Amino acid sequence: MKGQTTLALMVCVAVVGTAVEARADCHYVRGSIAETSIPSNDQFGRLLGTVTGVLNGASTVYITSRNPTRSYDVFLTTAGDVLIATGAPTRTPVPGEPGEFITHVDLTVVGGFGKYAEAIGTMTFDGASHAGTVPPTTDLVYKGTVCGPNVNGGGN
Repeated sequence: MKGQTTLALMVCVAVVGTAVEARADCHYVRGSIAETSIPSNDQFGRLLGTVTGVLNGASTVYITSRNPTRSYDVFLTTAGDVLIATGAPTRTPVPGEPGEFITHVDLTVVGGFGKYAEAIGTMTFDGASHAGTVPPTTDLVYKGTVCGPNVNGGGN
């Protein structure tokens, strides 16, 4: 019996050690995004953005469905890493300001490439959409936490 208990204890220690090794590093991401509506063949249009902060680089987003409204968001950092997320955007009209909307997006990180391969996490965007401008634009602030086996802790 003592031999079985010792073996079971060794297996438990090995499993716990492996779990600690496989843990994901997380970091806080924050910054801003300036998006512009661009021509595309996407059913509900596409936005192209300039991203500052931790995800410094470019972004693109398109609406995948209207009811409920869902989006597919891709970030390409200046280092060449790609972060992919799915979103639940909402726009609320600003009273007395035709074409102006308060915008909020809840994002779920679903992976990526490079540093963000196998990444998970959540982010939020908050800002304003300007549907009356030509072309339409959106200004957002993003923040959240991204975790993954290649993500270094910290952030900018």
